[in-house]
Amino acid sequence: MMTKTRRMATILTILVLGIGSVFAAPASAGTASSTTAQATCTGSSSCWFTWGRITAGDCTLDGAKWTLFPNGSASFEARLVSSDSNDAWLMWVNLLDSAGVVLGPIHHGGNPKFVKGTVKNQWHWWFDAGSFDARFYDRINGMRMTSHC
Repeated sequence: MMTKTRRMATILTILVLGIGSVFAAPASAGTASSTTAQATCTGSSSCWFTWGRITAGDCTLDGAKWTLFPNGSASFEARLVSSDSNDAWLMWVNLLDSAGVVLGPIHHGGNPKFVKGTVKNQWHWWFDAGSFDARFYDRINGMRMTSHC
């Protein structure tokens, strides 16, 4: 039988989770996009993952490319545009093994979110760098990039 304190803690947890999901995204949030690319890094001096055109909300990312190195460093480049003023592209990247299991994120300074502001109707190159746990390099087979604008 559940004690009164434990029951109250359970109810409070459910309430907090429910309220948190209501406020998880801003009211003006655009559509999130999640895409996966595949490559095998095993035994290579570098490997790269590329995407074609990706849209999320008012933004378009074109020619995205992540290059990974055995030392755990990563570099990113793409072209970015928005049809609206004051937008920002938000991106989270996870490395996957051959079964599609998440090995870990690419991050910069411990933060797994990459952000780039846009200028209305002007294409810009976006160059960025990140890092990942180098122990996973030979197991990397895919990369999932989740984006939001």
